[in-house]
Formats: sequence, C-alpha cells, structure tokens
Amino acid sequence: MNRLQFIAAAWVDGRRLRFEPVLQQPRLRVIFTGSEPEALGSVIELDTTGPGLRVSAPLHVEWAVEHYEVIVDQAVWVWGEITGERDG
Repeated sequence: MNRLQFIAAAWVDGRRLRFEPVLQQPRLRVIFTGSEPEALGSVIELDTTGPGLRVSAPLHVEWAVEHYEVIVDQAVWVWGEITGERDG
C-alpha cells in the first residue's frame, strides 16, 4: 500500500503534528509524529469557511480541544498551499 507523502508539519504545544491530504476530499489527517506516529484525527470541510477538527484519539481529546484553533489554522494554511488558495 502506498501512503501519501506528508505535506507539512507544525509544532503545537511541544508536539509535532503532520498533516496528510486525503484523496479527493477537502480534509487533512492530523498525526502526532515521533517514534510511533499516532493519528489525532482530521480537519474537515477545508473547502468551506467553517472547517473543523474531528478527533479520533479519545486519549487526546482534551489536548485537542485546548489547541483546537491552532490545529485548524495550521490545517487551513496547509490546505491553501495544496490548492493554491492561500491568502497573503
């Protein structure tokens, strides 16, 4: 199985997140990097004015809620780079 190469990574509160596109969907998977990468969830509806984070890792819900805006903002920036629709 071929995995897509990641598009971008960002540090959020001392944790490195990787953003991976999902084919033919306005969505980026969000993965904690490290020796054993772990999915945090996805930022969805990136083609709208109201994207949102959907957390799939129950143990990380509180952390994700605390850093929701930063994670979504980073995903929106990455999506803009991918689609060429980034402002500024």
